[in-house]
Amino acid sequence: MPQSPFPQLADGLFVSPQISRQDILAAATAGIQTIICNRPDGEEPGQPSFEQIRHWAAEASIPHVLHQPVLMPQIDTAAAQTFAEHIASHPAPALAYCRSGTRSSLLWAMGQAAAGADPRRLVQTAAAAGIDLTAALPRLIEAQS
Repeated sequence: MPQSPFPQLADGLFVSPQISRQDILAAATAGIQTIICNRPDGEEPGQPSFEQIRHWAAEASIPHVLHQPVLMPQIDTAAAQTFAEHIASHPAPALAYCRSGTRSSLLWAMGQAAAGADPRRLVQTAAAAGIDLTAALPRLIEAQS
């Protein structure tokens, strides 16, 4: 499989800020099979709608496109579990995105923490992908218990 142009959070999971048509074409070239949008429609002027992303993904032959819109305060263990279920039930590799990549990364990290992963290591893993989850460390520690 070609190298992904997106930062990697885990095996088969990549993260990105808002994606464009060109990003979707690059994702298809890299073998991405699933796209997960964690962004509500209309969050910012000019943002492509989920339906537009779905259309571009279909054009690029990316078969699985999911919408799990969340806002930071809504990200809890239930939302993280839903995200983990999306990852588990759709083909890898997957690309999750939101405005900056932080919400997508936090959904992943909370699910990992709830499964027993070290919250500090999760923050380090996200940092290596260019995402700062330092402020979410208390939430990750809470998710672990």
